[in-house]
Amino acid sequence: MWAMIAALGLSNLRYSETGSSRNNIIIGLSLFLSLSVPAYFQQYGLIPSSNSSVPSYFQPYAVASHGPIHTSSRGVNYVLNTLFSFHMVIAFIVAFILDNTVPGSRQERGVYVWSEPEAAKREPAITKDYGLPFRIGRMFTWVKWVGL
Repeated sequence: MWAMIAALGLSNLRYSETGSSRNNIIIGLSLFLSLSVPAYFQQYGLIPSSNSSVPSYFQPYAVASHGPIHTSSRGVNYVLNTLFSFHMVIAFIVAFILDNTVPGSRQERGVYVWSEPEAAKREPAITKDYGLPFRIGRMFTWVKWVGL
């Protein structure tokens, strides 16, 4: 499931310049940190004296009770330890921060497609992505009159 979500996220890169070193560094760093930071957090979920092993899908929740983040609030500890042990959360945070702070042109970032509604309607890749399959869209031509 993580691979499908990652592939869907990476498919949005077709609007940006994938050959740009800026974009390659952002993608590489976010994927690297999304694999290494949760591994650091999940090592706290392992109890050395225990013989029971926690399945991998319960690992972030096992980390939440005794992870590396310790504040005065147990609720904040639980939320932060849980969130930082998820791969997708780390990838999103790192990519979001780097994409919005590292300078780049509108073409490099891919925002030229989304910034102008008329340009987005003319882009064939966007209309194909959000179109209904098998000519079902013909049955919903009334939607444009409603304003949806």
